[in-house]
Amino acid sequence: MNKVYYARAREADGTDSLAKKTIKILEGIPAVSSIKNNDIIGIKTHFGEKGNKGHIRPDIIKHVAAFLKKKSRRVFVFDTNTLYAGSRSNSVEHIELAYSHNFGFSEIGIPVIIADGLTGRNFAAVSVPGKHLKSVKIAADITNCDFLLCLSHMTGHMQAGFGAAIKNLGMGCASRAGKLEQHSNVLPSVTPDKCRACGACVKWCPAGAIKIEGPRAVISRRKCIGCGECTVVCKNGAIEIKWNEGIRGLQEKMAEYALGAVRAVGCDRVCFVNFLTHITKDCDCMSKDEPAICEDAGITASTDPVALDKASVDIIKEANKKDIFKIGYPEIDWSPQIKHGEAVGLGKTAYELEDVE
Repeated sequence: MNKVYYARAREADGTDSLAKKTIKILEGIPAVSSIKNNDIIGIKTHFGEKGNKGHIRPDIIKHVAAFLKKKSRRVFVFDTNTLYAGSRSNSVEHIELAYSHNFGFSEIGIPVIIADGLTGRNFAAVSVPGKHLKSVKIAADITNCDFLLCLSHMTGHMQAGFGAAIKNLGMGCASRAGKLEQHSNVLPSVTPDKCRACGACVKWCPAGAIKIEGPRAVISRRKCIGCGECTVVCKNGAIEIKWNEGIRGLQEKMAEYALGAVRAVGCDRVCFVNFLTHITKDCDCMSKDEPAICEDAGITASTDPVALDKASVDIIKEANKKDIFKIGYPEIDWSPQIKHGEAVGLGKTAYELEDVE
């Protein structure tokens, strides 16, 4: 039974109070105390899509970074590029967005890195004992970390029911090809009447799997590696992602990817914090400012992401006397990510809750 640390918080507490409570929790976690001088420490977070205001505030990242820099000066904050086209699908625009949300060096005191490279191609294969996958594509820079601190803003989610540590690890630490692998059971294909044969997909395909035949591009099923690069560079929307993985399959793959991220760094070199504050119906990938669907509950932390997410759900359910995530998306069962996480060895659902005052 793994420990989950819990500090209560309310909306009136403010950013400084949340930051202080976060650091107080981290001070009591043995894995954090094991950080050595000159360890490379990666802080995984979400910079928020353009227009989103629910993401973890940069002032909290600043205080956490200052705390970690007392242990090692090699601290950075990161995310990975998105599968879908937009302002977070390449590192240039992704970092510009982070800066616009006040995650610049002058604001938080550490550099921003997009861990899967300029266009999401950079990944390392990590072996996992999965039901769906035996190897997962983890963003390359994550595999070079000596310690990983995963800071997650808990929200509802249209495919996973809710998103917290497991989703932030599984989806958030995957390269673009890894995200495609989780979301889709089929490779990208060309919609003929949208294709203009411009050749951009041919230029960017790393596998040489696309060629122009007459008035349109054609993707070779044999050569395609499923990286999703073509879906981003196509300006005409002719190459689309097939978001056809079922709810259970996606959540189970997400848990297997989360295990890959943990294995990439080391099972005893990770720590996870969930912020149960300004919980919204949808995740921070939405380009809008959504209202909270319940009262703030506080901050939870653990070295076990399965126990952490289970405890976080239980705390919110108890505080509201109802399952707010099930109300948000009644057709979605959020439990497969937790059950499968336990089944593949990511963590345990049983936990001991320790209050941190």
